Amino acid sequence: MLVVVSIEMLTGWKDVARKNHSYYLLNLGCAKNLVEGEHLAGMLQAAGYAPEPAPEAASLICVNTCGFIRPAVEEALEHILALARAKQPGQTLAVVGCLVGRYGRKLARELPEADLLVGPGEAPRLVEHLRTPPPGRLAISPPREIMGLSTPRALATGPGWAYLRVADGCEHRCAFCAIPGIRGRLRSRTLTELAQEATTLGEAGALEINLVAQDLSSYGLDLADGSSLGKLIERLDAIKLIKWIRLLYMHPDSLDQRLIEAIANSLKTLPYFDLPLQHVANRVLKAMRRRRTGAQLRKLLHLVRRRCPQAVLRTTLLVGHPGEREDDFTELMEFVEEFQFDHLGCFAYQPEAGTASARLEAPPAKLARARQRRVMALQKKISAAKLKPLKGAVLPVLVLGPHPESELLGLGRLARQAPEVDGEVIITAGQAKPGSLALCRITKTHAYDLEAELVEGPGDPLSQA
Repeated sequence: MLVVVSIEMLTGWKDVARKNHSYYLLNLGCAKNLVEGEHLAGMLQAAGYAPEPAPEAASLICVNTCGFIRPAVEEALEHILALARAKQPGQTLAVVGCLVGRYGRKLARELPEADLLVGPGEAPRLVEHLRTPPPGRLAISPPREIMGLSTPRALATGPGWAYLRVADGCEHRCAFCAIPGIRGRLRSRTLTELAQEATTLGEAGALEINLVAQDLSSYGLDLADGSSLGKLIERLDAIKLIKWIRLLYMHPDSLDQRLIEAIANSLKTLPYFDLPLQHVANRVLKAMRRRRTGAQLRKLLHLVRRRCPQAVLRTTLLVGHPGEREDDFTELMEFVEEFQFDHLGCFAYQPEAGTASARLEAPPAKLARARQRRVMALQKKISAAKLKPLKGAVLPVLVLGPHPESELLGLGRLARQAPEVDGEVIITAGQAKPGSLALCRITKTHAYDLEAELVEGPGDPLSQA
């Protein structure tokens, strides 16, 4: 259920309380997009729209899109066209987000089914554009602001956890990536505002805060007050209601020893390192326009594990990029075997219009997909072997609620498991309040998920972390 986090967030928003106004919101894409969708929902609710779980019952159908890679674009268009076919007279179909930011004018020409197209830069003014439609149905401008405390937010996560978006945009210019062209340059929120929002999230019941940005490790570099991710960690550590702080998507080119030390010294920041390395062969890294060499990436990983012995390492890899030869892929496979990542995702390269890589010749797509399968088959074995020793251990689990496939089972996450992208804990016995931390004994392990039973009796879950 969507809930407005704080009534104070509605300050300055006039509730027009328009009769029979309701909305259906479909969020697509990443966690950062989900947060933006939560703000869209908050703005609509503040303007008098009531949430509807089914599109046919809503006066407004809103699709919050991703446009990062071709599969995401195709998925968004499929959803938009399906909703458009079912649209009834009097309903408004609004398409918002990265897809519009990347293809706005083309969409305005080729997608007449959409009544309103709103890019990321205009998303904070969605309600205004619904009231007064822009010329040509298209509202698009360079992204300059980040929706934060001054914009209503209706949580779609939890219970017990939430995302905290600390920045938008990216200063890196990786050859394969379209994000800087869509989201703009790095724009960080202030330490004070982020601490205030984290406190509000804690008061709303969030024990776990997941920090997200296009490049989290670069947070604060654009601010003149010396803000940094290390300083933000210190501020969040002081918030009593928050128990777990997780850092998601730290670009390896901007992760340094000072930040690693800040994570190691933090009282609440989990030793969870989400580092999208993409590759390790120097030839491919150079073609990708990554700054660090394979040797430097290895050194960085060794530093993380030396300073944080309990570190959980997650990475994403990209195979089939222009310049990748068979020996480069062999080196990548040996690297995956050597470092035994706790979590790993692998993607087959696809050229993205407007990127530097798209102008280069890439290995055949069929070969890229075959390499992807080989990486993931290896990682499945590694993951199963990494989880196997956990059998019998008693560990704190963030209880999420009933399992979606059976009310007889519960669902939760360990500290080593990030939401949406990692495995989960299937709770087979015992009950605990959703949104709470509870001790569980691991009874069975799989390739990615675990089974566990709740442990009865006194005990501090965090003392077992």
